[in-house]
Amino acid sequence: MIGELIENRIACWLNTAEACKLGSIDVVVGLVFCALAGAAILYSRRLLSTFLTMSARSFTPTLSRFLSRWVKTTDYEGKDFFRADGADEQVVARRQLALDRLAAHFETQHPKSISWSNRIRDGLSDLRFTDAGRVPFPFARVMGNKFNLCSVVTASHDPKLLDIDGHWSLDVTGSYGVNVAGYDQYKEWMGKGWEQVKALGPVLGPLHPIVAENIAMLKSISRLDEVSFHMSGTEAVMAAVRLARFNTKRKTIVCFSGAYHGWWDGVQPGLGSEREISDCLTLKDMNPVSLRAIKRMRREIAGVVVNPIQSFHPNSPPPSDAILLTSSVRKTEDAHAAYAVWLRQLRDICNACDVPLIFDEVYSGFRLAPGGAQEYFGVRADLVVYGKTVGGGMPIGVVCGKKELMRRFDPDHPMRLAYVIGTFSAHPLVMGAMNEFLRWVVRPQTQQLYEEAHRHCTDWAAATNKEFSEHKLPLRVVNLATVWTILFQQPGRYNWLLQYYMRAAGITLSWVGTGRCLANMAFTQEHYDELRVKLLTAASRMEEDGWWLRGAEAKGSRSMKARLAWEIIGSVIQVPKPAQAFYAEVMRRKHDDHLASHSHPLNQLFHLLSSSVFIYCYVLIFTDLTTAVTASLAALFLRQFGHALVEPPCHDKEELLLGFNTPSKTMIVSAYCLIPVANMLAAGSWAMTSLVDRLPIIAQEWFGLTVAVVLGRVVYLAWLHNIQVAMIWFIKLITDPFTDILAYLPRSVSAWRAFLPPYAMNYKHR
Repeated sequence: MIGELIENRIACWLNTAEACKLGSIDVVVGLVFCALAGAAILYSRRLLSTFLTMSARSFTPTLSRFLSRWVKTTDYEGKDFFRADGADEQVVARRQLALDRLAAHFETQHPKSISWSNRIRDGLSDLRFTDAGRVPFPFARVMGNKFNLCSVVTASHDPKLLDIDGHWSLDVTGSYGVNVAGYDQYKEWMGKGWEQVKALGPVLGPLHPIVAENIAMLKSISRLDEVSFHMSGTEAVMAAVRLARFNTKRKTIVCFSGAYHGWWDGVQPGLGSEREISDCLTLKDMNPVSLRAIKRMRREIAGVVVNPIQSFHPNSPPPSDAILLTSSVRKTEDAHAAYAVWLRQLRDICNACDVPLIFDEVYSGFRLAPGGAQEYFGVRADLVVYGKTVGGGMPIGVVCGKKELMRRFDPDHPMRLAYVIGTFSAHPLVMGAMNEFLRWVVRPQTQQLYEEAHRHCTDWAAATNKEFSEHKLPLRVVNLATVWTILFQQPGRYNWLLQYYMRAAGITLSWVGTGRCLANMAFTQEHYDELRVKLLTAASRMEEDGWWLRGAEAKGSRSMKARLAWEIIGSVIQVPKPAQAFYAEVMRRKHDDHLASHSHPLNQLFHLLSSSVFIYCYVLIFTDLTTAVTASLAALFLRQFGHALVEPPCHDKEELLLGFNTPSKTMIVSAYCLIPVANMLAAGSWAMTSLVDRLPIIAQEWFGLTVAVVLGRVVYLAWLHNIQVAMIWFIKLITDPFTDILAYLPRSVSAWRAFLPPYAMNYKHR
C-alpha cells in the first residue's frame, strides 16, 4: 500500500493528473507518515542531546535509585557484627565488651531521655527515620536494640545544651545550619522581634510595616531587585525553580553531583524520591565538560542551581556516617580558590547562554560571610535562596532575584500564572525576628565577628589535627569557615561508631553524626579547647576498644572493599538460607580440619604446593588424564607425607571430622602403590620402559580407585549420618585446594581471603 502511494506521488510530481487524485486512505497514510516523521525528528534531537551531554552527566543518582530497588536489608548476627573487617577472636571479644559497656553508659547517664524517647518513638515518624539513617544498614538492627539515642533538651546557653537528665553538652549540630551567632543571641532576637510585632499578633494577609525594612536590607545584601518570603528553605527552592521555568519558558533544571537542595523531588533525582524526573539534569561539579553541556542545552535549561557549600566536598553527597566504608569514600577538600574559579566560569557561561544562575544559600547564606556565598566567592547570582539563620531563630525561606525572573504572571497572557504563594510567608513573628537578625548582619562590626569565628575554627582544626597525629589516631579535621567534618585516614567498617563515643564524651550531634558539624560565634577559646579534649577522648577510647585495626591486624582497604562488594551482591542476589547454612558448615569443617592437622608451617607449605598442583590438574584432566592423575597422586603423597612427618597424631582427630583415620589412609595409599606393581607383574617386566608404556592404563586404574574411594566414603557417611553430612564432606574435599591456597599464601597476598562470601566469615585459618 505504501509502495503504491509513493508511486502515485511520483507520478503526480511528473504531472500525471490521474495520479494526483487523493483517496481517503492516501490522506490517512500521509498523516501517519508525517506524525511518525515528526516524532522521529523530536526523538532524534533528544537522543542527540543526551549523547552530546553524556560525558558531563553524573550517573550517581540513576545508579543509586537502581540499587535502592534491588539492595535488600541484611543484618549482621552474633559475632559477625564484630568482625565485618576480618578481626580475630581476641579483637571480637574486646569489641563485644566495649559495645556492652558503651550501651550501659547511656542507660546509666540518660535514663530519662531513653524513657521519653520510648514513649514517643512509635508516634513520631521523624525519629524512626533518623534512627534508620544513623548507621550502615547491616549494623542497624543490633545498634537499634542496644542504643536508643534521642536528644531531649530543655535549655541552651552559648554553644551548650541541657538535657532532661541534667547533663550539659557541647552542641555541634548548629541546629542544621540555623545557629551562626550563638543560641543566646537568637533568643534575644526572637524576644525583641516579638516585642516589635506583638500588638499585631498572628495576623496573616495584611503586612506589618517591618516587612518593608526587611525587604530593603535583603535587597541590599543580595544586590537583587525583588524578594519573596516562604516558610522553609525547601519551599523557597521550589519557588525559585518554578519562577525560573515560568519566566524562561524552559523546563530543564541543572544541578550538580552530590548537591542537596531540600527534600522536594523536583531537585532530588537520586535517593529519597520515588518519582523519576526527566527535567532535572545532574552534571559533574567543577568539570569543564559540564560547561560545554550547558552551552549545548542552553535553549532547554531554565536555570543552573548551585549549592555553594558543595565546595567542601565536590561531586560527593554531604558526609554521613551511614555509609559502609568511610575513608576514600568520604572526602572533603579546601577548594575555596578552585571553587571560586569554577563559579566564575559558570557565571560566564550562564551569561553567554542567557541561563539564570541560582544560588541555593539555605545552608551557606549568612554562615560563610554576611553577604553569603556571593560575597565569600565573589560571584553574583540571578536568583538567591536563603533560609535557616536569616529568620533570626524562626522558620523562614527567602527568594531574592532579578525583576524579570521574579514575575509570577504573564502580562501578554493573563491566564498564564506562576502559582507561588504561602499562608505563613510573612508571619509577623518571623518578620520581627528576621528584622533583628538583618540589622545585626548589616552592622559594620559584624564583619569582624565573622572573621574571628572563621579564624578560631581554623586554628582549632589545626591544633586538633596535631594532637591526632601525636596520639597516632587515624583522624583528621577539615573546615570551611565554621563548617567542619571528621575524615578517617584509614578505611574501616566501624568508623561510624565514633559518633557514639563522641556523644558519650558530651558532644551533641545531629542525626548525620560526624558527617557535617558546625561551630558558631558563641564558641570561645575555652569551648574549642573543651571540644578538642572531648573529641580526643572519644577517639582514644574507640581505638582502645579495638574498632580500628592496626598493623598486622589490619586487612587493608582492598580486602574490606572486596568483602563489601560481596555483601552488596549478596543483598541483591539473595542466597537461600539453607545454601548459606550449608556453605558455612563446609567452611567450619575446613577450619576444624586446619586446627586438627594443619598447624605446622612445613605441613602448610606442603599443602600450598599440593593444592596448586590439584587445581592445575582439575583443568588438565579433561585433555590429559594420565598426566593429571599422576601429578595429583604425587601431590597427594606430598600432603600425606607432611601429616606423617610433622603432625603424626593428627589422623585420629581427623576421624572425628568425617575424614579418614590413619589405618584407612594407609590402606588407600597401599592400594595406589599396588596398582603399578600388579601391572608390572602382568607385563612380566620390571623395566622402566615397560612402566612408562603401561602408565596410561595405570592412570585409568588410579582414577577409578579414586572415584571408588570418594563415592564409597560419600555412601558410608550418608548411611552413618545423612546425605547432607555426606555432601558437606564431598564439597569440602574437592574445594580444599582453593581454600588451602587462600589460607596458606604468604601474608602479603592474604587479602584474597576477603573474596569469600560474607556468610563464610566464621571460617578463618589461624
